[in-house]
Amino acid sequence: MDNDKNKRITVKDVAAALGISPSTVSRALSPEKQHLVSDRVIELVANKSQEMGYTANPMATALKRGATKTIGMMIPDILNPIFPPLVHEIQQITNKLGYTLTLAYTENNQELALEELKRLVARNVDGIILASAFRKDPTVDYCIDMGKPLVQVNRVVDKQASDQVLVDDREGIFVLFEHLHSLGHRKIAHVAGPNDISSGLGRRHAFISIADMFELPAADAPVVQADAFSEHAGRKAMETLMGNHPEITAVVATNDLVALGCIEALEAAGKRVPDDVSVTGFNDMPYLDWFRIPLTTVSLPQSQLGDQAVRMLLSQIRKESDSHFPRKVLLQPRLVVRKSTGKARRF
Repeated sequence: MDNDKNKRITVKDVAAALGISPSTVSRALSPEKQHLVSDRVIELVANKSQEMGYTANPMATALKRGATKTIGMMIPDILNPIFPPLVHEIQQITNKLGYTLTLAYTENNQELALEELKRLVARNVDGIILASAFRKDPTVDYCIDMGKPLVQVNRVVDKQASDQVLVDDREGIFVLFEHLHSLGHRKIAHVAGPNDISSGLGRRHAFISIADMFELPAADAPVVQADAFSEHAGRKAMETLMGNHPEITAVVATNDLVALGCIEALEAAGKRVPDDVSVTGFNDMPYLDWFRIPLTTVSLPQSQLGDQAVRMLLSQIRKESDSHFPRKVLLQPRLVVRKSTGKARRF
């Protein structure tokens, strides 16, 4: 009796209960084939399936279709607060479309990233969303060599070898710089991210170009580099910056975690934020407005990032794209002003 209770209900069981063929039940349960049967049959099959406790076997369906209805996603750091919202957005979208999201994280290690990617490919995921790329990255080459649909999100390789969804780093740095300039700051520094990651280098180049546009000489717009997108790296870089350029009145940090490290270093040195030095971040990670000094930053359009990434990937999986060239979508960030910025101090 227990075995009967634990028996998996199949399409054949539902068909037998209704006195119709298994193929008719299959059509009624498939959104792609429901047009082949009447609305009445669809209703009967749906009700009987629910009553009997029938659930589809995704692996069996995958074998028939040559697809697994799974998407792999790789992020660089599960502890970085900017990535969970993006993962959440993508998972919400994939769930609605009947896909399962499989997540891997790389710890910003290229060797580990390649191992994780090979595991995802071995599981026969239908495509990959890659948010962990370095500017030169063997994981991208491996995907392309294996013919696996791929979309890069936020971090990309130098050569556009696949579809990409990016945030306009230049626009983000521009609105932050313009905000500080409007507050009277004329000695504005940049704490840059690692040069081997596209967002780190892109924001650095944008800062230098925009400082020149605002006619600030290099001495009044110094750049120091953080060796990671982390709070600890930001603290170390800010200590260097204060030692070499004590006259600065504002800092544009490469991301929010680095900005928080900058604030720690400034306060440890007896500086007040924003009274002595204003600080801005980039990304608008969750809960920034809960901090003792809420951080001025730029907000990324997370829902658009997720939506565009999934749409582009599914168009590759379904072979709907008629373009032979990789596509690029550039999304706009939005300035969020909080209490970490204020008017420039007067000397």
